[in-house]
Amino acid sequence: MLVLVALAHAGTYGVPVDGYPSADERSLLLWTNAARVAPDAFTDEYAQGGCSTADFSADELTPKLPLYIDVALTEAARSHSTDMLTNGCFQHESCDGTDTWVRIATFYTESSLLGENIAEGYGTPKDTVLTGWMCSDSGHRANIMDGDYNEMGAGVDGEYMTQDFSGGVLTEGSPPVRVAVQEDGAYYADWGDSAAPVGLSIVRDGRSTPMALAWGTDANGIYSATDVQEDETQTDHSWFVSWETAAGASGTFPDAGAWADDGSYAGDQLTAIDPVAAAKGLKVVGCATVDPGVGFSAMIAGLGIVLGRRRPVTA
Repeated sequence: MLVLVALAHAGTYGVPVDGYPSADERSLLLWTNAARVAPDAFTDEYAQGGCSTADFSADELTPKLPLYIDVALTEAARSHSTDMLTNGCFQHESCDGTDTWVRIATFYTESSLLGENIAEGYGTPKDTVLTGWMCSDSGHRANIMDGDYNEMGAGVDGEYMTQDFSGGVLTEGSPPVRVAVQEDGAYYADWGDSAAPVGLSIVRDGRSTPMALAWGTDANGIYSATDVQEDETQTDHSWFVSWETAAGASGTFPDAGAWADDGSYAGDQLTAIDPVAAAKGLKVVGCATVDPGVGFSAMIAGLGIVLGRRRPVTA
């Protein structure tokens, strides 16, 4: 017999703060991480974007760890997408001319390694990442595949999308599952650890469905699940990811609460637990990455703008 239990968690990783990140912003991070863990896996999408892995450098073809959510970077990224949508500009500076790094530092000031990609017109986060930025030779792909970055803010407003990258302190936590989304009839979650997960599943309406590796390696990949079990008697469904590492750590994404089918954040997690076990307890832009003191140069590419550089942070 199974007992339904509402889980309580002390952690906060993945729990939206004032709506940051949104469902589309989680999707933008998920597909960014898909490209990072398996850069050679999306040849069909690259072909649609007019490129192939033959255009990638050796480093860009080397898998990287998935990026973590940073809420402050997410605020910075969305504010820029909203600014571009509302005020009709398409550039890294704010529409009023505020410097890119000054703008980002309004929200986030901890790291000296920052980068940004912007895009407009691709429609979905997946298309923006895989047919847009990953097919750009103007710095977008280099930003996505930069192994020095460990966290990202995704900003989506309409068809304007912004990625703000950093190599910073993981103030939001560092679990093996960085992000998870539900889209196109499937559930996806990334995984980055020293070993494959002992357990990784979607828990929907208290019913667990195991996830299987879709792209990448067991220890550094994207997992997915379809035909997810649910309680058909419920009208309001919710779900979360449950995980356990080989080292014995366990948790959920998000740390507390769950996701509704419309992508919004729901309330308590409800999971099924064995009682015996429970008793035991189309625009893209390009630029260069430079070292502090060298200066910044921007190059406009045919489809849009990418930006990245190393620089001292200013308050």
